[in-house]
Amino acid sequence: MSVDWYRADGRPATSDEAQRLLLDVRARLLAQDVIRVGGVVVVVSTWFTVTDLGFAANGRPLLWQTIASDTAMHADIGRYTTRERAARGHAEAVAMITGRLRDLMARAAMDEARS
Repeated sequence: MSVDWYRADGRPATSDEAQRLLLDVRARLLAQDVIRVGGVVVVVSTWFTVTDLGFAANGRPLLWQTIASDTAMHADIGRYTTRERAARGHAEAVAMITGRLRDLMARAAMDEARS
């Protein structure tokens, strides 16, 4: 089975380039946010993956991934073809998770007040 390696701009990379890219973890991190709402902490990170995570509908490789993590789980939130789309997807994921956590905390507070 052949593995395809890519540069951040989507062009193919050699195995030597891919190895350097994979080892430079800080350079592959596009964005990372720590969301704290009440006692809940979620980390949202978006990374350049170097390998294709699957092809998009337009046939371009998916080279960027957003992951949300807390102490119990890691969830794949989105996969993207470009750095620009990954940056937008990251911001959207942070906003969505923050909003949902705030809603859950507000509902829990209302339920507690009713009890």
